[in-house]
Amino acid sequence: MKEALKHYCGGYLRIRLKGFSPERFLNLCMARQIVIWDLRYQDGGYQFFITVKDFRRVRPLVKKAQVRLLILGRFGLPFFLYQNRRRKLFAVGLALFCLVLFVMSQFIWDITVDGNYRFTDDTLLHYLDTLDIRYGKRKAGIDCGQLEESIRSHYPEIIWVSARISGTRLMIKVKENEVMGSIPVKDDGPRDLVAENAGTITRMVVRRGKAQVAIGDSVEAGQVLVSGELPVYNDAEEMVDMRLVHADADIYAVTTEAYRETVPRLATKRSDTGKKRRGLRIRAGSLSFLWMLPSIGQNPWEVTSRSSQVAVLGDFFLPVWVDQILAQEYQTYERFQTKEDLEREKQKIHQKKMENLAEKGVQILENSVKILRGDSCWEVQGEFLLERQIGVGREIRQAEKETDLADERSGDDY
Repeated sequence: MKEALKHYCGGYLRIRLKGFSPERFLNLCMARQIVIWDLRYQDGGYQFFITVKDFRRVRPLVKKAQVRLLILGRFGLPFFLYQNRRRKLFAVGLALFCLVLFVMSQFIWDITVDGNYRFTDDTLLHYLDTLDIRYGKRKAGIDCGQLEESIRSHYPEIIWVSARISGTRLMIKVKENEVMGSIPVKDDGPRDLVAENAGTITRMVVRRGKAQVAIGDSVEAGQVLVSGELPVYNDAEEMVDMRLVHADADIYAVTTEAYRETVPRLATKRSDTGKKRRGLRIRAGSLSFLWMLPSIGQNPWEVTSRSSQVAVLGDFFLPVWVDQILAQEYQTYERFQTKEDLEREKQKIHQKKMENLAEKGVQILENSVKILRGDSCWEVQGEFLLERQIGVGREIRQAEKETDLADERSGDDY
């Protein structure tokens, strides 16, 4: 890119080389470090590009190699200015364009954030907005060092920040602390573990509490699996106190789960007509200009667009966005579901159910699915045989337990 810009500013020529010894001429150019590029053999001779400055240096080499050079084209800024030397308005417009580019280069027109995972781009951009750093901010008014310190102070989870300005872009790179910032508060209150689903116990490991079931037992939903009440006995094996603990255990059971989903008999299908419309939208601040042919007919159109910000020479962004718009016409119609359509819908629904169970860490032992004809629709019925954890905590109210224990003691005294 830099070499091309340098060649354009200095001017360059397209040359045709013919004569007695063109290879010797090329070797002499290489020995004297005269740069030529895009060398190719065409129309009985060689053609290449060379800068105006180097072209003046090859005149002695032409006589030595007994070749002839023919200028096929002149390119670059010097020739462009010479050809338009009488167009004063064009010169004024070009000067104004360069002035506008210079003014635009003093502001920030793009902000990028990289390395953030916990905090989204919108969150960090909103915080920058509170610091009066936004699109259109003067680059001279941004202190990158102070910005880095401010972000680290406001977000303790971010341990490293780098901010720099490149062209008209503010580039911010962050590194977040991978270790959790605070330890979650552990709930140690008294509780029982009860069955979330009905099933048959297959595995259990009790860490705290008193087991109320054993492996192979069938349990119902809501049944106590591990009690958080631990009775305390004296030497005479009489209960003298009741200790309440936070029941903790891993209890697995084989359970069944069924579902029903309806599928309409009529399916809405879409068919593209093949008609397309292309358009262009240019946005600059609050101004917007749209060039697109209007739609014809009654059929709907699906419109998609791809937006890009105008940039000059890499990071030199401008406050101008270009949207490329594509519209495709389509028709919709209804028809009865075919056997293949119903099979796809059945598998789609069943697969989604299986994925949801897998995300929860549930092991699927067996599964089955079928589709039945209903009165007004089709019905997908599926069933799973699962092995899952079924223990969930249920709080023990300590005040009520103390009252019950006191009533038992008073009854014993009587």
